[in-house]
Amino acid sequence: MKKHIITAAVLLFCLSLFAGCSKKTGEEAPETVTPGSSESADTGKSLETADLSDLITLGDYKGLKVTLQDTVVTDDDVQAAEDSALSLKKTQEPVTDRAAREGDTVNIDYEGKKDGVPFAGGTAKGRDLELGSHSFIDGFEDGLIGAEIGETRDLNLTFPEEYHDKDVAGQDVVFTVTVNSISANIIPELTDALAHELDPDLSSAKEYREKLRKSLQESKNEAAKAQAFGELLTAVQDKSDIASGDRLPSWLLDEIKKEQKENFEASLEMYGIDLDTYLKQQGMTEEDFDETLDAYARSIASQQIVVQALANAENIKVTDEDLKAQYENDAASYGYSSGAEFEEAVKKQGAEQTFKDATLTRKVEEMLLGYADIQNPEMINW
Repeated sequence: MKKHIITAAVLLFCLSLFAGCSKKTGEEAPETVTPGSSESADTGKSLETADLSDLITLGDYKGLKVTLQDTVVTDDDVQAAEDSALSLKKTQEPVTDRAAREGDTVNIDYEGKKDGVPFAGGTAKGRDLELGSHSFIDGFEDGLIGAEIGETRDLNLTFPEEYHDKDVAGQDVVFTVTVNSISANIIPELTDALAHELDPDLSSAKEYREKLRKSLQESKNEAAKAQAFGELLTAVQDKSDIASGDRLPSWLLDEIKKEQKENFEASLEMYGIDLDTYLKQQGMTEEDFDETLDAYARSIASQQIVVQALANAENIKVTDEDLKAQYENDAASYGYSSGAEFEEAVKKQGAEQTFKDATLTRKVEEMLLGYADIQNPEMINW
């Protein structure tokens, strides 16, 4: 399946809003985004060509200390990934001689009540539920372990405070659940034939496990780089004098807000809802949304200015060769068979400048990591 091309900034914005716009804690990784050098159709301005002297006095960015997160891929990691893949090939066998266990699939009828009154969305019949899948709120699945076929149980539970339905969020409820049937989930062993079925390019279970390990290593490496880049970028921001308030260019803020709002609305369409409906579900007004969007735009604008300033300081440019290599490198992860096919898709979506910006950010990331004083170099696996 081919993925829609969307910037990291858009995804982060969508996630932050769907999470209720919660504030960051000191333990969380900073957000990092592309430098936003795409030209505004309305203003003709861009950070790529702008004089940044009025926007930033760049602080020290060489020799900054950073500690990489764990990049070691263990045998347990590989086994977990293998189990996850094999679970897609699982079969079910009816169980009649024992109670439900974790990992079983139970077919259930249930009714949820708050203060003795059924609430919307809390009732279903003939619902299949895998125990241990964490598909339901905490306590629901655990409460059915040990239940027999035909048994009815009352589960006294509490919805999470952040639950999307405000009518029951944080509320105590009782679910009356009847177990209709129990099925054991049978996970097959990884054979050479099954490995080939899972990945036609491979012919053996050994090759499949080797490819899993390589993929896991790449993922951990990228996660470690992203974490380190975020921390390094924050450190550079702290050491720099960056425009804020009215000093931030209005054209840049307007461009970010316009792009993010349009992309956010497009993302909502994938869920079959519009912005007005979403705001009502979240208990937000349009003014709340605009304030969140403005704060987000100011934060992202500051990061974009820093990234572009770093690129300027090191004379980092994106060449045609860089773009070609990046298209080839990213094609498979976006579901395309070649860099040329991926490039064509990017062009059709009008995302060429966005892709170029992302490529520039990767080059700035490599530069900062190259200059960094990495405290645990044994974690470098790239």
